[in-house]
Amino acid sequence: MPHPIKFLLLSFTTATLPLTAADIISIDSQESWIQNSMATENLDFTNGLAVPTATESSFTSKLIQYPEKRSAKSITFEQSDLWENWQEVPNVGPKGAADAPVLLPVADGDYWFFARNNAKDPATGKPIPGYHAWHSQDMETWTHYGPVSDHRSRWVTTAEHVDGAFYIYYDHPNDEDPHLIIDRDLRDGKMGEDLGMVFSDPSHGSDCSILRDIDGRFHLIYENWDHIDARQHSWDAPVAGHAVSPDGINDFQILDYAVDNRTKPTGRFATFTHPFNPEIMRYEIHEPEQNAYGDWTNIRIGDQYYLFCDYHPAHDKIRIGRWTSDSLDKQFIWCGELGMGHPDPTIGFAEGKFYLLQQRGDTDFVSPGPWVEGVTARVGVDTDNDGKIDQWTEWQDISETYNLRPGFSRVVDKTPAAIDLTSLPAGYGHSFEFRTEDLPKQVARPKMKSITLEF
Repeated sequence: MPHPIKFLLLSFTTATLPLTAADIISIDSQESWIQNSMATENLDFTNGLAVPTATESSFTSKLIQYPEKRSAKSITFEQSDLWENWQEVPNVGPKGAADAPVLLPVADGDYWFFARNNAKDPATGKPIPGYHAWHSQDMETWTHYGPVSDHRSRWVTTAEHVDGAFYIYYDHPNDEDPHLIIDRDLRDGKMGEDLGMVFSDPSHGSDCSILRDIDGRFHLIYENWDHIDARQHSWDAPVAGHAVSPDGINDFQILDYAVDNRTKPTGRFATFTHPFNPEIMRYEIHEPEQNAYGDWTNIRIGDQYYLFCDYHPAHDKIRIGRWTSDSLDKQFIWCGELGMGHPDPTIGFAEGKFYLLQQRGDTDFVSPGPWVEGVTARVGVDTDNDGKIDQWTEWQDISETYNLRPGFSRVVDKTPAAIDLTSLPAGYGHSFEFRTEDLPKQVARPKMKSITLEF
């Protein structure tokens, strides 16, 4: 990558970092970034991240020294988990699809899309009821295969794929109690086996997402209306529940909240009603007025989990919200927002990209992944213990790569952004440099979270 910043490094300030039992040195905190920085250009250290402040930036580490020669194995770069590089694109899904979409990648070149169909039955002139299935091999051309649910099961919210079977979850009534259809042939235009309700939501408000994790368990994220008048907040809530089942059918156990963004409880209660449910719903009033989230969708990338949702901020209009966590046993943290309009989003990895599709408007969102491109790096070694770098690797473009994990629809494997250092000779110290450069049409800048040198 062309870059005007030049370095002529003759000697280095040194830093001696302790080696762990695994022989790994990491720069991964605000303090360690500052302590191990020798030179920077257009780069700030903020909240534990190295953040570019201009179209080009650079970082040079101090010389990290050891009492005896060491052979470096690799260096790995990790960026911020905020996932900010989403680009707005024209609608990706099939023409005629309506209502909240559900994208379900099964494998490379095998992508399913569920939504209602605006087209009418030529025999009756009436809309064909329920949700429908479309298939694509390239996320551009879609083949319609007909309904996968009936009128009663028309509120489809999420789907998974397990060993050739499609698990299609729907609410009944709308926004309540996830039910399940298992369908083994989406091309026959017929509804699969309806297993009925699989999770009795004690709080009202479903609009759930399902993720089958690598341990095979099904994680369900759902709206919890116990703390808000959901009727006044786009049927969303400040809290998201988390339940888990061994098979997606039985024994969903409620765990701690996945999201909890409540304001102060007042001890006062009020009620509201839902147009599809005659039951009066009771909630505790909180102050000040709360932001609300719902219509969840999720994905795992490497060891990081992401939630996307409707985000209805207090006193403002609805749009997409983003959350992340490094564990499903932790509450998710807020990442940011996208777009405008009532989205009911769905996310999936297909054709080497991440697609974040929505029900409203003429646009969707596409991203190459959480890693922001435009980073080059190199590593040098002091071979004679004189405090100077004697040999450098070539400058290399570095990037993460992603692949759908075989047998999983919402788990994406990540290959880290790393440089193989086995060609460098052993030495008494190492230093490294990285540069960033804004690329054309880039909507975010690389924010470096950590750098790990392994021996």
